[in-house]
Amino acid sequence: MSSNDIDQEIRQYKELLALHVQPRDRCLDNLANALARRFEQLGKIADIDEAIELHRQALTLVASPHPSHCSSLNNLGSALLTRFDHQGDAKDVDEAIELYEEALTLHEPTHPDHGMSLNNLATAVLRRFEQEGDANDIDQAIQLCREALTLHVPPHPDYGSSLSNLASAVLTRFEQQGDTKDMDEAIELYRETLTLCEPSDRNRGSSLNNLADAILARFEQQGDGSDIDEAIALHREALTLRTQFHPDRGSSLNSLALAVWTRFGQQGDIKDIDETIELQREALALCPASHPGRSSSLNNLASAILTRFEKQGDVLDINKPIELYGEALALHEISHPGRASSLANLAMAILTRFEQQGDAQNINKAIELCREALTLHDAGHPNRSSSLNNLAIAVQTRFEQQGDIKDIDEAIELHREALTLCKPPHPGRGSSLRNLAISIRIRFGQQGDPKDIHEAIAIQREALTLCEPPHPDRSNSLDSLANAVMVRFEWQRDTRDINEAIELYREALALRESPHPNRCSSLNNLAIAVGTRFEQQGVTRDLNEAIELHREALALCEPPNPSCGSFLNNLANAVRRKFTQQGDSRDINEAIKLHREALTLHTPSHPVHGSSLNSLANALLSRFEKEGDARDANEATQLYRDAMAFWEPPHPYRGSSLQGLAKCFIIRYEQSHDNHDLENACNLFQEAAKYPSSSPSTRFHHARSWAQSMAPYHPTSTLTAYHATIELLPQLAALHLDLPSRQRIFSTIADPALASDAAACAVGLSHYNTAVEFLEASRSIFWSQALHLRTPLDDLATIHPGLSTKLKDLARQLEQASFRDTSWNKLDTQQKIKSIESEGARCRRLNEDWEETIKMVQKLPGFEDFMRLKAMATLRQAAVAGPIVILTATDSACFALIVTSTNEVQHLKLPVLTLPEVHICTELSQARLAGREGTAKLDPEEIFRALLANLWKNIVNPVFVALNLQAIDPPRLWWCPTGPFAFLPIHAAGMYGKGSTGCVSDYVISSYTPTLGALLDPPVRTSASFKITAVIEPNTPNCSPLPGARAELNKIVGRVPKEWLTTLINTDVETALVHLQASLIVHFACHGTQDLEHPLDSGLILTDGRLKVSAIMRRPEGNNPLDIQKFMSLAFLSACETAKGDRTVPDEAMHLTATLLFAGFRGVVATMWIMNDLDGPKIADTFYEYLFKNCDPNSNPPNLPDLTQAAKALHLAVGKLREEPGISFRRWVPFVHYGL
Repeated sequence: MSSNDIDQEIRQYKELLALHVQPRDRCLDNLANALARRFEQLGKIADIDEAIELHRQALTLVASPHPSHCSSLNNLGSALLTRFDHQGDAKDVDEAIELYEEALTLHEPTHPDHGMSLNNLATAVLRRFEQEGDANDIDQAIQLCREALTLHVPPHPDYGSSLSNLASAVLTRFEQQGDTKDMDEAIELYRETLTLCEPSDRNRGSSLNNLADAILARFEQQGDGSDIDEAIALHREALTLRTQFHPDRGSSLNSLALAVWTRFGQQGDIKDIDETIELQREALALCPASHPGRSSSLNNLASAILTRFEKQGDVLDINKPIELYGEALALHEISHPGRASSLANLAMAILTRFEQQGDAQNINKAIELCREALTLHDAGHPNRSSSLNNLAIAVQTRFEQQGDIKDIDEAIELHREALTLCKPPHPGRGSSLRNLAISIRIRFGQQGDPKDIHEAIAIQREALTLCEPPHPDRSNSLDSLANAVMVRFEWQRDTRDINEAIELYREALALRESPHPNRCSSLNNLAIAVGTRFEQQGVTRDLNEAIELHREALALCEPPNPSCGSFLNNLANAVRRKFTQQGDSRDINEAIKLHREALTLHTPSHPVHGSSLNSLANALLSRFEKEGDARDANEATQLYRDAMAFWEPPHPYRGSSLQGLAKCFIIRYEQSHDNHDLENACNLFQEAAKYPSSSPSTRFHHARSWAQSMAPYHPTSTLTAYHATIELLPQLAALHLDLPSRQRIFSTIADPALASDAAACAVGLSHYNTAVEFLEASRSIFWSQALHLRTPLDDLATIHPGLSTKLKDLARQLEQASFRDTSWNKLDTQQKIKSIESEGARCRRLNEDWEETIKMVQKLPGFEDFMRLKAMATLRQAAVAGPIVILTATDSACFALIVTSTNEVQHLKLPVLTLPEVHICTELSQARLAGREGTAKLDPEEIFRALLANLWKNIVNPVFVALNLQAIDPPRLWWCPTGPFAFLPIHAAGMYGKGSTGCVSDYVISSYTPTLGALLDPPVRTSASFKITAVIEPNTPNCSPLPGARAELNKIVGRVPKEWLTTLINTDVETALVHLQASLIVHFACHGTQDLEHPLDSGLILTDGRLKVSAIMRRPEGNNPLDIQKFMSLAFLSACETAKGDRTVPDEAMHLTATLLFAGFRGVVATMWIMNDLDGPKIADTFYEYLFKNCDPNSNPPNLPDLTQAAKALHLAVGKLREEPGISFRRWVPFVHYGL
């Protein structure tokens, strides 16, 4: 009916009323209904107000028990509900419910209108639920609809409408509570309703739309592509039934547009978003200024245009939605139920404009709108969680721009409250989890609290479990989790994190096939992750892939797309990495060009303007270092200054600009020699190294750069830089991590030159004590951390037994947790990974408690240095039994530091030796002793002879001269080789040519130690039952036979009293471990192996597998690591490669010998490289003969061996082997002694 027809009808009813035509109540109702219809067409509020007043008059004329009383109640209730839908006054819906309830009481269950009354009441209660969110209302509405349906069985004419009403109520409950059974029931009910509508049925269009909406809801929950296609097809059919002048055509246009828009969001076909906009424009054209549906159409069209802007970036598209949303808001007065959503829509559009243009007024306005929307959604309102999330996102965005910590804290609290309103299986729980996790991750980036990043990852994993394939949000969830894992990698540098992030990004990309609107984002994310892995691992394939991915992302994101600037910067960064690796000037020129283009898009008001400035400065500085054009350095200086002005503290990226500007001042100083430039550089480097918003790994690298940059110019600042660098080392892999993770992290950040360079700096300033302290603190970090958990607490127990007991308990728990299995692969469920990370969270709490307790101990008198880095006064005690010679090689010099228990540290320069020569010696010794062929065509013995002579002349003899040693009654001496020295047979150095004299064994009894700290604990002295266990493996599966192993056992049996000896032949790992931890001496005659990729998997090969380093380190559960060792004094490893370390981290001593030392053994006999199977029995015979001479198990007390004589016993055994005629160097050189 046209508006003219309705106007004519209204005039007629008014004339009848003026003539007092009877029955008057019917005339009143008819006029009121006509006014209500006109209101629905034109939206004039006066019409619905007048209609309600007329219905009230009619109701007074038909008081109960008048037969028309029920009808009049329903009419008034319907009009009130219509006004409520447009104005949102709760009094209207409450009154409508009261009227419908009264009508229902007047209709007995057998009354033909009872079903209609049930449906009317259900509709009103459902509306109140949508406004106020009381779960009792939605359940009541569904119950009323079910009751009505039982009264409207086929062929009742209202059966279809009852089906539809029930479906609508059940679907509403699904949208709020997320139970998929409700969704499936709604679809089935709507399908049945549709079967009742013939093609000519006037209700068919509504049935098609209703079914389509329900199927669309299922698609949004489950992601089945056939659902979205079916929903669109149903909406198109409905639209064909609602031709140009149909009153519901606008509604059908909107519904179809929404479905097509949803498909665009998943598939990205630009034709879909263009069609959506055209459909919404047509719908809006059907809603003139006063039309009640105009605000809805305005919002829908604005949302579609905003989506197109986010895809294509046309600036006209960002302003138009704000204009449309603003008009929609103006139509929604304070009490209107749609006002909150209009406020939120306008806020999000303004927020989007802020993200592109950066005007602070935009962000503040968006927050103001979001706050107003939240006030309209009180506790219990079904949309409160959405309003909380919107406000949180706006406040979080302001934090990212302005850095006020109160903003990000508020955002997190808002997201947490929203999450409490989305309990499982609420359909919005996944997005609420992701939003909360993102905010927590952002706060981590600002404050660096590890709890935040771990919580963010745990929350993202939970969100991902709610998005199993083919859920449409799965790609978003994968991306969000990957982003968080990437941030943790940048903090901890654990390779597992970067690898997981890449796998997650790859899966997300696979779900975003072209033309998905977020494909370019996925390409960009994956490219960044792969490029980051290149920086860590240096695999060129990763760099090439990163550049290809960045180029593909950029090709999908040309200007004016709002992401274009960031994508340009990211490609430029990758190309700059290629320049750094390959040195092609074309690459750095391209990078600079790309950065400049990005900067033109990121104007000063743009939120990422600072990143563009910093990135361009980095590229210009790289080109200057290659080409030396001062203009590049000058421009970079200004750009870094601008970036710092943009990134005020505590912005997390400011540290990068500080370091970059410091480098520029160094460049300027090299040109000007102005000390002010040098001091500025020092101050900036120091600020960058200590910038609290940067991660420990970033600060570590900044401190290292500080030291390297200052080394040629400012020794004092360089020394301070090394202090800062070394102090950060323990923070890079804290005790809460499992052992493999710690080992991986230390391997990742390993800098082979750090220890030696720091020591050389201290030596240059004649700070020899500091040099030793640096070497001790920057080497074997992995082991030093582990040993913290085994620090004796006797003195503390005397002063404060409570703290002592607490530390013992924490140490026990942390050590046990160190051995937990944290391994997983991409086939494992997120639930398993989440469980692993939950245990990690428990360990982090333990570690925090451990650190806080240590701080408490350090406040006690006399315990100020408790568990701090050891000072020289403590380290000197390691040399009580003999001098310790620390050998160090740097690019500038090689030197020895000689530590004794009484004198000052002695510095001895080794002037003839250079670092390249040390590396050459290392290569020769590795090749010869390992038995590799092809390193030279010379006689291997001659190579050895020359090598050992070189070591003697250039290293050992100068040390012996400095110590004034004589070749008489050799004393003990410990070698502590650092860097490449760790792979040289210093103990075998000497002049072995004809007529030559002098070798190490003539002057000293050599031992090695990985650190001075390893010698600080006293040797085991116990009267407990003495036990030696011999583990013999003559025929290990899958290994070559060791016929000498049984002969070796025979020699041991012949030298060791049988009362003390336990023999294990072809035993298993568990049995060996049990005996190892209860024996004073353990002897292994078996194969050994070094796993360079996973050093903690190195070990001794037994019958049932490998006795790994990690297993040897582990204590039986219940044993306290802080208890004084009663066993495990001496280990004899007659196996190959037991003292061979990892050349990538030589200062971490990742070999079996070091493991046993740090596990508690006080001394270890081992082999540096491959040994001859025939030599094991010979060495063992002489070794145990000397060690057990004069021993008697039956004396009272038993006469026990002195295990501190193990080094001398090996000294004699090797000497005897060396004296055999024709013995080669390869036969006797590998045997070494470590420890006391």
